[in-house]
Amino acid sequence: MSKKNHPLRVRPLVAAAMLLGVAALFWLAKPVFSQDAGGTITPDAANPNVQSAIWLPLIQNADLATATPTPTPTRAATATAQPGQTATPSDTPGGTATATPPGAQLTPLPPPVADEWTQFGHNAQHTAYQPQAVSLPWRWKWVWNGSDAAGRLAAGKSGLPRNSQPVTGGGRVYVAAGARGVFALDGATGAVLWNGNPGGSINSTPAYSALTGALFVVSSDGKLYKLNAATGASMGDVPGGTASDLPLPPVVDGERVYFSMGAFVHSVNAATLAINWSYDAGAFVDTPPAYAAQTNIVVAASRDLQVHAIDAATGARRWRVKPTGRTQAATSAIQKNEAEVRRGWPVIAEGHGVVFIRYRLDWSTLWTWTPWPDANAQMRANLTQRPDQQALYALRLDTGAVSFIPNVGNGGFGDGDYMPMGPLPTVKRFDDGSEVAYVAFRGACLSTAQQCDGRGDARLGEMVMDSSSVAGYEAGYVRYMQSTFVPTDEMPFLSAAGNQLLAGHWEAGIAHQIEDRTAARGSSGAPITTSNLPHIVSSQDQDSLCPGFSTSHYCGARLFNTRQWPGGFYVFWKQGAVYDQYWSGYASWVVSDGMVLFVGTDGSVVALEHGTPATTATTATIALASAPAAAVAVNAAPNSEAAPAALPVVAATDTRAYAGQRVVVDGVLEDVFNNGKAVYLGFHKPHTGYFLVRIRHADWQNFAAAPETLYAPGDHVQVTGTITWYQGDPVIYVAAPAQIVVQ
Repeated sequence: MSKKNHPLRVRPLVAAAMLLGVAALFWLAKPVFSQDAGGTITPDAANPNVQSAIWLPLIQNADLATATPTPTPTRAATATAQPGQTATPSDTPGGTATATPPGAQLTPLPPPVADEWTQFGHNAQHTAYQPQAVSLPWRWKWVWNGSDAAGRLAAGKSGLPRNSQPVTGGGRVYVAAGARGVFALDGATGAVLWNGNPGGSINSTPAYSALTGALFVVSSDGKLYKLNAATGASMGDVPGGTASDLPLPPVVDGERVYFSMGAFVHSVNAATLAINWSYDAGAFVDTPPAYAAQTNIVVAASRDLQVHAIDAATGARRWRVKPTGRTQAATSAIQKNEAEVRRGWPVIAEGHGVVFIRYRLDWSTLWTWTPWPDANAQMRANLTQRPDQQALYALRLDTGAVSFIPNVGNGGFGDGDYMPMGPLPTVKRFDDGSEVAYVAFRGACLSTAQQCDGRGDARLGEMVMDSSSVAGYEAGYVRYMQSTFVPTDEMPFLSAAGNQLLAGHWEAGIAHQIEDRTAARGSSGAPITTSNLPHIVSSQDQDSLCPGFSTSHYCGARLFNTRQWPGGFYVFWKQGAVYDQYWSGYASWVVSDGMVLFVGTDGSVVALEHGTPATTATTATIALASAPAAAVAVNAAPNSEAAPAALPVVAATDTRAYAGQRVVVDGVLEDVFNNGKAVYLGFHKPHTGYFLVRIRHADWQNFAAAPETLYAPGDHVQVTGTITWYQGDPVIYVAAPAQIVVQ
């Protein structure tokens, strides 16, 4: 890596601020199951409201009601970086080895401090852990970009960028909203205080600096902007040298702000916007940085799959490693030997001197061991023998060497031969300074009485990071939690507050209280016990237990969108799969400033607070038919009639503009895939981001043969139907072969 000047310059709005030197102050159709008081899992055949074709993503307690209250380092860089210059390498080995064995608990750190969630992942380490939980009961506080006063879609509603988390500071809640810029909401009411866009699209979670009273945002135009947090006015910007539409949230640590852009990681003075240093990674840096205070290093990963540790004071390289044997993905259609780091982020567990890095792997990893083994020893043996199946890595902060192998397996919100980036660990530090990681992991079927494949073997649980915390558990071993099953291709992102474990599923916010995690628990037979906290669903679409819409948005008995959930809150009332139109990929929980904030996959932001949910709120009954057509069309039975000659013929690339209309779509198939729940006819590979045809399992019987055998890549087809939405993309649901004509 050669030393060179980088064309990074500062453009403050007020030059005087620079001169004075302002003081440095985020399947196959199967029956629904339930769990009885003894822990036995059985099909829920007795419930007439549960359809057997719906898979329950989370095995809950028997009582669904929720109580209301009561690698070898490479050359190191020389420490010679000056403001505006790039650190360069020397022949000095990176990192200094220590006598600390891999996976050991280091000197315990001080107890965690409860503070606001001011940046992505709560802090500069992206631990996604808040020590201070909001005590029960919870009540509805406000909603933004979600429902109106009657539970319908609010006027002007839109989606949010993927991985966007609300952050707080100064009594305000800040939300990155893509092309709409940044919104600042009143923390008390949810009212918009200001909305501004300094440039480009704001696809990255902002970071609030209490030291400067500023909000730092990274834009798709490649710049880091400093905004007045109270007004939204621009206070200056720092060009990053290129542009990117990836989520690359900045990191604030006191006087310094770090951000990734292009092939660089930059360090900027928070007060003056002067450049401290710019590190050249030699390839595009596709993750945001994370900062480890104990070792004073910044960690980020680049497109060539390298992980970089940078001296936070100088910009010099401490070490650089590529822990995976896979190669850089050539396209978003990852092949079996490829991986990528896009849309992931480093997570630092400082008590163990570890940084977690996750790679996105291909869909076929679901089937390597199907199902995944139950025992930790076998999980470890499998990953040791097949390192190409390892998605999550635990690297030592001091050297970059592998600390231990996390027993998690690959998963994420995958569908139709496409597996996006999976969830990262959440790192909790206890009051005694010890640490544990919460993870979504793979671990065999629900019970010995049930069968499953690679899509049905995941849980939420703990991962130990040393070999002394729990007898019989090695570093990287996982501990099961009661009632936390999730489909492997629906793994949620996690966060935690106190003993509350929060998971963002695409349809719902999952919430559990961790009860008993003593050493005798943690096996699949004797899991860590949990209880349900109030969940949140996108839309309450069955009202048998809580008739009518309530302005409290609360139903403590049960929630039901497309599947059944424990009691809690709902954003919309009988609006169907709203998220399919406004899809952002992952939901997220944030706990800050006395609020429980939930951002749904549809882009709605809900604030809950401590208090008893209203039981006498004004109610109104809203028929499903009153919902906007675009919101309910995804749940309607597709029209299988042949196309009239007058229907417009639309290219597959132009279908977004015809949502809600009946058309004939013309194009060439690039992919045909059966995922067990539906047959996908894709006009691009992968299908995400493009028009798609779905033939659902219930409709296969209408075809002369298995639908995936009737169509093939390269076929020029015309497809007739009404264009609706599926995971944010235009789709036609085909129920009969007459809807598809091969040209």
